[in-house]
Amino acid sequence: EPIVIKFARLGRTSFRTIKNNRDYLKNRAASNWLYMSRIASLKEYAFMKALNDRGFPTPTPIDANRHGIVMSLVKAYPMVNVKGLGNPEAVYNQLIDLIIRFAEHGLVHGDFNEFNLMINDDEEVTVIDFPQMVSTVHPNAQYYFQRDVECVQRFFTKRFRLCFEGVPVLEND
Repeated sequence: EPIVIKFARLGRTSFRTIKNNRDYLKNRAASNWLYMSRIASLKEYAFMKALNDRGFPTPTPIDANRHGIVMSLVKAYPMVNVKGLGNPEAVYNQLIDLIIRFAEHGLVHGDFNEFNLMINDDEEVTVIDFPQMVSTVHPNAQYYFQRDVECVQRFFTKRFRLCFEGVPVLEND
């Protein structure tokens, strides 16, 4: 059965940005990119496992070691490559429901956009890429939640000319 191995390479091009924007170092003053990549992989694996165990549409995590994660192959296309959908409104609603469901489980994806979403021929969505996920009590959770919603809305406005009337809010929805 085909599998995917994802290797994290944090910091190779933007080491300072990663150190400033992610909480991998906690109280450590310094570290190298391989250590941070290992922490990112373990964090992503843990989120993927917990979400998959709770029925979220993620690849099935198999194992993690060092800065690599082994997972099932998702038989789908990156959403960014999709030019047409049979029912874009239903897919949009599915994505907003996922963002809200993450929040109901105490999480905000933090990078929920067309590059981290896979869609199959039946228009079922799979979410990928979790190392930037934060808790709903994180100081920037509201910002990340709104950014996730805005990314989805921007994509569906540009690609499928959809218009939206209300926006989910972390505290309310």
